[in-house]
Amino acid sequence: MEWLVVNIGCIECGVSSAIVGRFDSESEANSVAIRLDDTHSWREGGQNSFEVFPMPTVLNECAPGYEP
Repeated sequence: MEWLVVNIGCIECGVSSAIVGRFDSESEANSVAIRLDDTHSWREGGQNSFEVFPMPTVLNECAPGYEP
């Protein structure tokens, strides 16, 4: 399984969100997210959070509950 580290920006402040990286280890992804929370929690004039999500294994398919 692969893991995504995602920068969740601030919708109220207009801070952008972005995919930070893709990792093959959940522990490495969590380590990166924790370090970034320490160093980049304030960016572009607003709050940021760094979260880890499992990478979907199926292409061209929405997660349950998000189907268009």
